[in-house]
Amino acid sequence: MSGKKVKITMVAMKEPCAACVITGDLLRETLEKLRSQRDDVEVSCVLLEHPGEAAGVEGLEVERYPALIINGEQVSAGSLLTVRQLNEMIDSIYLP
Repeated sequence: MSGKKVKITMVAMKEPCAACVITGDLLRETLEKLRSQRDDVEVSCVLLEHPGEAAGVEGLEVERYPALIINGEQVSAGSLLTVRQLNEMIDSIYLP
């Protein structure tokens, strides 16, 4: 790996709807698997108490949760990405 770090931020609501809870939990599991496979990935989570706080999150463009931001660019909104998809994205786009 290149030694360059990739910053992944998951953005979610502190009190999500039932569907967002399920999607958020699955996305957290995926990010944990990814982090265990790669030493060049830094993962963090931002929990919003109110949708109005979204404007303060760098890179957040579509306010559907959970959202995933990689190196300041939103790559998903309210959907899941697999570990394989994330690995491919990181290798081809973020660590050329």
